[in-house]
Amino acid sequence: MLAILLLPLLAFNAGDRYLNKISLFQKASYFKQKVYAEHDWKSFYKLKESQAPVNPNNYDLHLLNAAIFFATEKMRESKGAKPLQFSPSLRNAAVVHTDQMVEKNFFDHINKATPALRAPEQRIKLFGITQVDLAENVDYNYISIESESTYIQLAEKIVDDLYDSPPHRKNMLARQYTHLGCAAIFEPVDKDGARYVKATQDFSGN
Repeated sequence: MLAILLLPLLAFNAGDRYLNKISLFQKASYFKQKVYAEHDWKSFYKLKESQAPVNPNNYDLHLLNAAIFFATEKMRESKGAKPLQFSPSLRNAAVVHTDQMVEKNFFDHINKATPALRAPEQRIKLFGITQVDLAENVDYNYISIESESTYIQLAEKIVDDLYDSPPHRKNMLARQYTHLGCAAIFEPVDKDGARYVKATQDFSGN
């Protein structure tokens, strides 16, 4: 399942209060920041961690987020698009929205449960991004419990799902966007032999 929204944007900075409540985000990880400066998608794909099975009950949130970012970069290169720059602010906004979708049990761009996080432009504004255009993709996906899917396999499944939708594909390939942040969080329990995962891509451009 997919949803899409395309909006103009303004800004401010107060999102840490929401990030601080997300325990998975607080865990230290090389993949939280440094990986984006030290790797492109080709070298990321060669890392043993990216090829490791993802355990929905014990996973590295930052590794999964990075895998989606680099899977998006791989797809863009295959279509002749320029690389996007990693934005920690967009990633943080994506993490907060994805966490809210899981915790509050909804799948949408609009968060009716938390007024301060209601719309994409409000969420991005909390993380200090100003005077840009914004595009947001969200995805609802799953892995089979017995599949032993790797981080890269799950990331590519999410990106492929988004790519199959023309509006989402347009966001991922649009020239006006220069920065990207991604997030994905598993739901807490299995359903019918699968574990579902919600994901957000936030794009911005000057």
